[in-house]
Amino acid sequence: MSGLATTSEPSSISVPPKWLRARLLTQADRLQMLPTIAMEAIEIAKDPGCSIIEFTSVVERDLKLASDLLRMANSVLHSPTAPIVRLNQAVVRLGFRQCQNLIIASSIASLINRVTLNEEWIRALLWRHGFLTATISLHLNRTLNIGFQGEEFTAGLIHDIGRTLLAVVDPKWFVVSDHLDFREEGDFLCREQDVFGTDHAILGGWFAAYSGLPQPLVEVIRFHHAPAESDDAHQLLVALTAVADHMANHIQRDERPCDYDFESNAAIDVLASDSCHVRTQFSNVAVTVIEEAVQDVGEMMQLACHA
Repeated sequence: MSGLATTSEPSSISVPPKWLRARLLTQADRLQMLPTIAMEAIEIAKDPGCSIIEFTSVVERDLKLASDLLRMANSVLHSPTAPIVRLNQAVVRLGFRQCQNLIIASSIASLINRVTLNEEWIRALLWRHGFLTATISLHLNRTLNIGFQGEEFTAGLIHDIGRTLLAVVDPKWFVVSDHLDFREEGDFLCREQDVFGTDHAILGGWFAAYSGLPQPLVEVIRFHHAPAESDDAHQLLVALTAVADHMANHIQRDERPCDYDFESNAAIDVLASDSCHVRTQFSNVAVTVIEEAVQDVGEMMQLACHA
């Protein structure tokens, strides 16, 4: 052990060290993932009898959340045929499920923008990685006809929240454990364990569960480096995020889309476990998906700057 981990209690397989949890909880208000109104809107939308008026009346109590929802509904993410100018139009156009996902995405965007990091470049790199992964997930979901309805974008956006949390806890030791070179093979997670006594997937998964995020997102954060180990009920979403994460890493290493080696993406085996055609389709569309995502991610990041 080295660095910060020398002062911690031994960590378990799925729970971060006690000292690290305590340090994060001292900043719980600043690191709140879902504001009160966001949580209320999400809970209301789960009710099959929920009306559009009831839902929008809650969201409208937070003008920033309402405006974020409208901006995202009008973005390239959803490509509306005509501008959506009223919140009730957005709900009708997108449906409650999509709106729930956009509310979570908006809340996470606000969290990332407001956390204090001594090194702004860390935020910028991790922020771009989240949006690349989210946008690639969106394109893969549509191209491979997997069937998600917005949760794939939210999952990609939030999958690496644990890295941001480690940078918040101690940016000095964070850059020792995470070189931010987006080469995640080898000893990447081991370095985090050596320095912090945990890794970003464990820490992020624990904090997401503590913050009340839906279980599918908790699973994505916890198992995106090991999708085969995730719960069967959420494994498809975890695997899709892991596949997109691998592709986003390729771009952030400044490698050309045409040079992408789809066979090196081990997560595709989990994603395609129940469908042989997915692997064949993926090999045919991987480069195009990367190219399209790179074009779209700029607009999505501009939206996030207002979140």
